[in-house]
Amino acid sequence: MNSQRELGRNGIMQSMRKILTTRMAWLCLTAAVLLRGFNAIAAGGAQGPALPTSSISQLVKNMAWNELQASEHPAHYYRYIQRAISSDGSRTTEEIATRYGRVSRLIEVNGHRPDPQQIEKDEQLLARIATDTQFQKARLKDQQSEQLRRDNVIEDMPVAFIYTYAGRDANGAIMLKFRPAPDFSPSSRQSLVLEGMAGEMWIDPSSQRMVKVDGTLIRDVTIGWGFLARLRTGGRFLLEQAKDADGTWQQILLSVRFDGTEFIFKPLHIHETLVRCCFERVPDDLTIPEAVHMLQPSTALPNGWQSKLDDILKSSGLH
Repeated sequence: MNSQRELGRNGIMQSMRKILTTRMAWLCLTAAVLLRGFNAIAAGGAQGPALPTSSISQLVKNMAWNELQASEHPAHYYRYIQRAISSDGSRTTEEIATRYGRVSRLIEVNGHRPDPQQIEKDEQLLARIATDTQFQKARLKDQQSEQLRRDNVIEDMPVAFIYTYAGRDANGAIMLKFRPAPDFSPSSRQSLVLEGMAGEMWIDPSSQRMVKVDGTLIRDVTIGWGFLARLRTGGRFLLEQAKDADGTWQQILLSVRFDGTEFIFKPLHIHETLVRCCFERVPDDLTIPEAVHMLQPSTALPNGWQSKLDDILKSSGLH
């Protein structure tokens, strides 16, 4: 039973925490994707006129399609700094994404340099990743499963909610409020949480990419992933993306805070935050052994990476 409970907890934490954590390098939008009428949206003023329901619906559909295309067909690959924060503390890594999967090196634990035992364990893992092709394939399969969970949620977003226009932000992003659609039927287990969520979404009008989504559970949601879990009202999901200097959209923040119960009575707490910065392009044909070599401790880290991570957290109200 303890093993089943642990598997259940790991399943929901991976599905909620890893949604959208997969490394992605985004495709440039082609003109064919932009439907006639959205040129006017992109050229609007700071607030602009309210959008008709049909335009809002098409905008969200385009956004979801663009996100899925970028996820499935990365144009380029990158290295970056990532900090994972949970109730157990924080772990900061330098990570490299390749077409063969992602690899990372531990650089901080709870804001401090890793101790010798942690460094040795990390080096042993990297050595195995670099030389064990079967291990590489297994890790890639796991990472692709993460991506699929993320994509399942994105795919359902156009039909999961009723959207209303809420204006523009200071950068011109279109703001939409959303609430659950009463006739929504989730297409995947990962999308079940959308049934009880309401909040706001920001979409860049020119690229029609997601800038930010901030959702809160407005009612309890029951989720069955091989076990019974109930997430309570008030849980929050926050995702932010930003366009890098080369025009590529990058995920910079993911925060999930859900409380509830599993197996009817056992308390369940999912409090996870991922924050990323300092994206630098790597060769598109980079192999896993080459990526591991690039992660040698002698490699200099980007200047000011700690403050950049902190700034992202502060601007999102999470610091």
